[in-house]
This record gives sequence, structure tokens and C-alpha cells, in this order.
Amino acid sequence: DPARITSVRTGIDLMRFRPLDRDAARARLSVDARPAVAIVATLRDWKGHDDLLDAWLLLRERVPGWQLLVIGDGPRRAHLEGRVAGLGLAHDVRFTGNQDDVPAWFACAAIATLPSYGDEGVPQSLMQAAACGLPAVTTPIGAIPEAVVDGQTGLLVPPRSPPALAAALERLMTDADLRTRMGASAHAYAQSNFGIDRMLDAMEAVFARVVGGRS
Repeated sequence: DPARITSVRTGIDLMRFRPLDRDAARARLSVDARPAVAIVATLRDWKGHDDLLDAWLLLRERVPGWQLLVIGDGPRRAHLEGRVAGLGLAHDVRFTGNQDDVPAWFACAAIATLPSYGDEGVPQSLMQAAACGLPAVTTPIGAIPEAVVDGQTGLLVPPRSPPALAAALERLMTDADLRTRMGASAHAYAQSNFGIDRMLDAMEAVFARVVGGRS
């Protein structure tokens, strides 16, 4: 028989990643009252931060009054900060660097995004955002569709397309009811699919199949 490869996604701690009080989180992290989109990712080119900034230029005109929280650090930080300054987006975009208390940062946001265009498995940040009750706008790269169900827990857009990214973000930014529905669906989906117990059950099933196949 040909070798069988089974992928088991890494589970997350659903006791840690959960919806938190937004006002308390914003006060503690000094995040102002504007609604926010958050991206949690290493600042590498294929995570799509440049595409997100291009999309934000469109969104600034269409949906003013929002802010973008860029959570994480990496080799592209100086480049991205330079672009933000050059594009006149410094009032809208906040770079936080690496943060340990990711659930609190997600609590400050209304939408998560990750416009990746390469080298993705199932991103932890998207699973974490869902567990925190956030809808997501992302791309169908790698195994991302395992983390975000298009039209149910978020919206999938083609990679490397700032106009499509902006349109999907705008749809959520301008529709609070849709954000609430998708956020609730994301939380429920995370509870059913992303927990550590689910990961251990899947690993146990793989081990049992391997042992059974050898007996």
C-alpha cells in the first residue's frame, strides 16, 4: 500500500483564547475607541502586509474612522513602517511589535485579517482569532480554508489582490450584524475544531491506525 500522510493541525488553548471584555482590553493596552482590524503575523513579505496597506489606502476613503493593529515583528518592519509614513497612514496604523497577550489584542479588534500568498499551513493566528470570536478576511492559501469557512466564519479573497481584500474588509467593516454573526460562527467553529483535545484525539486515531496496520 502507498504511504499515507495524515495532517493533524496544532490545537490551541481555548481557555486562553476566548472573547474578552473589549473596553477593559483597550484601556489596558492604550488602544483608542476607533473600531479596529487586526493582523497577527511575523512581518515577512508573503504574509501580505504590503497588500493590506494598499487595501487600507482604499478603505481610508470608503470607511473612515477605523484603525489597523499590526501585531508581530520581523524583517519587514522597517520597510512597512516606512511605507506607512510615506502613504500618510501613520494615524491609522499601529505597529505593536511582538505581544504575549494576543487574546487581549484580539479583544480590541472587530475583524482579523491575514492576506497571505505563500507558505501557509493552518495559521495559528486565524484559529486564535476565531476562538476569540472574530470574523476573518484571508486567502485560500495552503490549509487556510480549514481555519476560515468562507461565508460562514469569514471571507476568503484571491491572494495579491488589494482591491478584493479591501472589498471584503469593507463588507464586514460596514455591516455590524454580519460581523456579529460571523464572529459567533467563528467562535463556535473554533470550539468544535481547534481545541487541544481535538488535536490529541486526531493523533490518537493516527497512532491506532498505524499500530493496527502493523498487527
